[in-house]
Amino acid sequence: MIFLEILNLSSLSMQEIFKKRFKEEGFVVIRDLLEPSEVEFYREVVKEATTERKQYDERSLKDKSEYEQSFTQCQNLWEDYEEIRRLTFDQRITKIASELLDANAVRLWHDQALIKEPGGRETDPHHDQPYWPIKETDTVTAWIPLCDVGEKNGQLGFYSGSHKTKDQKFINIFSGKIDENDFLETSKLESDKVSYQNLNIGDVSFHHGLTFHRAKPNNSNEERIVHTAIFFADGSTRGDDTFHFSVDRPNIKVGDKIDSDVTPLAYPIKELPDRPKNGISNDFIGYKMLGLLPKD
Repeated sequence: MIFLEILNLSSLSMQEIFKKRFKEEGFVVIRDLLEPSEVEFYREVVKEATTERKQYDERSLKDKSEYEQSFTQCQNLWEDYEEIRRLTFDQRITKIASELLDANAVRLWHDQALIKEPGGRETDPHHDQPYWPIKETDTVTAWIPLCDVGEKNGQLGFYSGSHKTKDQKFINIFSGKIDENDFLETSKLESDKVSYQNLNIGDVSFHHGLTFHRAKPNNSNEERIVHTAIFFADGSTRGDDTFHFSVDRPNIKVGDKIDSDVTPLAYPIKELPDRPKNGISNDFIGYKMLGLLPKD
């Protein structure tokens, strides 16, 4: 289990410690990276943003798909809300992402809010990289809890070292609940032990794109509110023709460098990026109406 109780960014030895542990374990938790007052501010902003995004989705929890019962998902919030843009591109967070990947610079793949409603089911075990058509595997997700997260309200857990497992296969959590035995057989994990993390406001968890992870159900009476941002090493290329807005919206071809205003530079930067110039086609109006995608 990885806990870095104090992060001193000026200490090279501390940097090397969490880089080494991230490389070995596939995740690292940084305590007290953000101030509680900042997190409280961002919590209200994200709540307002997701409420606006989801205003046309009147379904109850039981009427949603099994995937949606795990969490409400709103992507690319940075485009619509400048306050959230400041969180997504916070240089304290993006600098760590860059260091963990041993990259001189990183870009944003996309950000998103993940809100697990009261009564929301568990998030099935999976890893993220297979969902993204990025050839290289230099990817990391910053998981930023905007409330305290523990055993009763959607606690996040990792399969330590699973990012190093060979012959990993795609685990499709969109299709419904994942059978545990099928998961272990498909993932080829050496251990089914999960390292669950208690996270308080101010903490930020980082996990590699190939690290298997999951989350417990929300058995509390309050929403579990989390903001995440996915970063990848600058210079990465599109690996295949799997559809994804981050590359298809700016028309990035297979083999080309992923470099557009849809995936702007996240570190190092001196000012916040502008929102992308290209909108999302109304062919995806259903996704927009459900709040998954940004408005035009």
